[in-house]
Amino acid sequence: MRRRQSTISMTIDTNPEHDDHDGSTLAEDSPLLFKYDSELNPVEDPEAEARSKKTRVWVIMLIIGLIVSVDLPSVLQSSPTTRIIEDIYCKAYYQEHDPSKFGPGGTIPESLCKVDSVQADLAYLKGWMSFFDHLPGLFLAIPFGMMADKYGRKWLLVANVVQMQFRACWIYFILYFPNFFSVKLIWFEAVLGIFGGGSMVATALIFVIVSDVTPSSQTASTFFRLGASNFLCFLVAPPLAARLMEINPWVPLTLGLGVQSLAILVTMALPETLGFRKPADPTPPTPARFSKDDEKTETNPPLTATEPSIPLAGGNLSGKTLLVSFMENSAFLFKDWRILFFAGTYPIRMLVSPLGSLLLQYVSKRYQWTFAQVTYISSFEAGMSMIALLFLFPWLSTYLLKKKGLNVTRKDLFLARIGVTATAIGIILTGLAPTIAILFIGMGVGSLGSGAGSATRALLTSYVKQNEVARLYTALSIVETVGLTVGGPIVAWVFKVGMEHVKSGKLGDAWLGLPYVIVGLLLSVVAALMWMCRLADAPQEKEEQEEGEIFMEK
Repeated sequence: MRRRQSTISMTIDTNPEHDDHDGSTLAEDSPLLFKYDSELNPVEDPEAEARSKKTRVWVIMLIIGLIVSVDLPSVLQSSPTTRIIEDIYCKAYYQEHDPSKFGPGGTIPESLCKVDSVQADLAYLKGWMSFFDHLPGLFLAIPFGMMADKYGRKWLLVANVVQMQFRACWIYFILYFPNFFSVKLIWFEAVLGIFGGGSMVATALIFVIVSDVTPSSQTASTFFRLGASNFLCFLVAPPLAARLMEINPWVPLTLGLGVQSLAILVTMALPETLGFRKPADPTPPTPARFSKDDEKTETNPPLTATEPSIPLAGGNLSGKTLLVSFMENSAFLFKDWRILFFAGTYPIRMLVSPLGSLLLQYVSKRYQWTFAQVTYISSFEAGMSMIALLFLFPWLSTYLLKKKGLNVTRKDLFLARIGVTATAIGIILTGLAPTIAILFIGMGVGSLGSGAGSATRALLTSYVKQNEVARLYTALSIVETVGLTVGGPIVAWVFKVGMEHVKSGKLGDAWLGLPYVIVGLLLSVVAALMWMCRLADAPQEKEEQEEGEIFMEK
């Protein structure tokens, strides 16, 4: 099961061989960082090369600082925000039904707030909040992406970070005055997303900025570093939030607001990277994939930093032109059933994210844990996911290539199958767990599926041309956002249905795990279809077979 979605979501690609923007093959055991050799890649201006490297290091450091300064407070504020909203609904409930439950200072013990009415209202609020949060990115991803290609990346990212801060301040303000404002007014923070596009646009801009300054041979290793900084937030922030919540939930909420303001300063320090002249990649120490005619003509030239992934239609950024341009340049997505099939699994897989947001409430309600106690579970889940992504999947990938002799395409398909299957089993165990120990086992198994997204993305990448990859990723991001947008309200509604059956049904508290069981069963269907799926080799693999570079499947 996945952890709660961060404000800036980093997807770690554990398949560096798909990072071949220069058209060459990077094997699993190939070094990610190549030295520039004068015989392989003569450097015309050593001083320019040094300045380029210095700028690249500075940009990467700032991006890591940005991720930490945004994701750390986001995770830090998650549990306190949920607890404060629960407390608001709890006080309103007992004010109407049993005022005698109020203690000194008008407080209500958290243990009394697990009644069905309060939890249903809380799930409803958070579900629709997720829906509204993702709407800006759904409609603004394409225009903001094209604006970034035309006008630059920096100031769009600055605007995005500023709107994040204003959205957090709006939530803080509404929750601080519950007697004057309805708590549902926090939904209107999503309106501020039109000034920056939301987390989806922020993530895309970060990937673009890093790609602008990083040679393609080093992109995979750079994304690993960014992903590690993201996981660091999920390891450090939950226990810190838990300790601070023991004092008062407002302490971590206020601290997070202050830390997030630093993100604006970090973003302002970023240089503009549009048109950045990064050094060319050296020739990697592995055989390149090319046909005999490639010496004369490059059939699929890689995109440069200044080449938009979608034509700008003469600078006309009207909604109609954007839509027509995007559809015309994305027609290749509908010509291959493999792309449609795997892209079609994304909305169902995105239902896992709302389950992560529901975890605090689910564990607190079913096992009578406080939100401060449940917060520690996020660190366990993040640690298991880090082990899977940084150690298990890379090892398994190398094993399949070297020991089992699978080619790259079939290796990626196998990893995707394993990832989705593990996620499905883990989520079902989480939903059925009668004890907290079995819950931890389910979460551990589910965390082993953390690499499914990277494997599927890499698999899809092998079936498109290099100059179509950016459009493929844009389309996948939109499909992901659709799943995230509708997933929140659906999961909240199913959780409410489960609570209604707790007293009337024979299964008791097991009904609370209904959202997990349903999503797990849906993922099981997806996993079954993926195991039955038989794919032909990707075009790149066919070329290698013609040249005699065949990976024999044992």
